[in-house]
Amino acid sequence: MCPYCGHDYRVPTYSYPQQETISSGLRAVFYILSILIPLAGIIIGIIYYAKPDPDSKRVGKNCIIIAITVWVAAALLTVAMFIVLSGSLSVFSMPCATIPGLACWLANL
Repeated sequence: MCPYCGHDYRVPTYSYPQQETISSGLRAVFYILSILIPLAGIIIGIIYYAKPDPDSKRVGKNCIIIAITVWVAAALLTVAMFIVLSGSLSVFSMPCATIPGLACWLANL
């Protein structure tokens, strides 16, 4: 300790490096990747959610939410498409004695 100014030389004077913040461009890439490849979005989300700073946790949580939402939407659309296609394919097997051909199929829609 300096007897003239009182500065304590035993305490380190360097500052700790700050956590790197995630740039907005990198966030956009992560979010787009979560939409296009949901499994990659979940993996990125888990990695960033495990980091200690709140900014990384928010990005990780958003990636996980986006990826799960895309998977649920894809599953619902697949089921809806299956229902629509299975219902419309049954029109072709229905007998139509009064109107032949394409007009019969259009009349049953």
